Amino acid sequence: MLVSIIIGALNEENYIEATLKSAKAQKTKHKFEIIVGDGYSEDNTVKIAKKYAKVVLEKKRSAAWQRQAASKIAKGDVLAITDADADIPSDWVEKIANEFEKDPKLVMVYGPVYFSDTPSLDKTFSKILMGSFLALTSLIGFHNPIGSNMAFRRSAFEKILGFNTSLITCEDLDIARRVKKLGKLKYSKDIFVDVSARRVKKWGYLKYGLFHIINATKFSLFGKSSNDYSPVR
Repeated sequence: MLVSIIIGALNEENYIEATLKSAKAQKTKHKFEIIVGDGYSEDNTVKIAKKYAKVVLEKKRSAAWQRQAASKIAKGDVLAITDADADIPSDWVEKIANEFEKDPKLVMVYGPVYFSDTPSLDKTFSKILMGSFLALTSLIGFHNPIGSNMAFRRSAFEKILGFNTSLITCEDLDIARRVKKLGKLKYSKDIFVDVSARRVKKWGYLKYGLFHIINATKFSLFGKSSNDYSPVR
C-alpha cells in the first residue's frame, strides 16, 4: 500500500522542517510519499520543503485549497492529512495503512490531536479532554475529525471530489459528512499527532474553545461556518 502524506502550508518556515523530518522518519512496511501544498509562502517554507517532499503551489489560500492541491498530485492508495506544525509519531503511517488494509469498507480514519509545546499539565488536560470528546462523539455516530490528523481511502476521496474549497473553516467536518455516504468512518485513539498550541497561546483557552464549539455547532445545524480564521505565525 502506498500512503501519501499531505501537508498544507503557508509561511511555516519556523515549523515545517521539524514536521517533514518526522514524516520522513516513518517506520513502516508500507511505501509512502510526502507532498506539501503551499499557498505561495513569502518566507523560506518552499525552499525548506523541497529538501524533503514534493511541493505544489496554489495561489488561493486556505487549508482546504492547500490540501486539495497536494492531494491532486498524490499517487497513494491512502491520503494521510496533517499540518505543517505537526510532530508525527514514527508509526503514524503504519497504523493508518493497517486500518485500511484490515477493513475494505473503511473510507476514513482519524485520531486525536494534542499540543506539543505546552506545560505538562496542559498536555495532560488536552489529552484527556480531546480523547474523551472524540471517543464519545464517534460512539454516537457524530464524527468530529480534526484536519491535522485524518486519512482517506483515495478512491472515496476522489468520488466526493475531495475538499470543499469554498470553506475557510469546518472543511474537515464537511468532508467527513460527505465521505460517510460511501463507507465506514473510524476514530482511533492510537493514531495521533502533536501540533503547536500557538493559536491557543494567542487567543487563550476560553476564546479558542468557544470559537470551535460554536463554529462546529453552526456548521452541523445550518451548514454555515466562519470565514474569519486568520493565520497565527
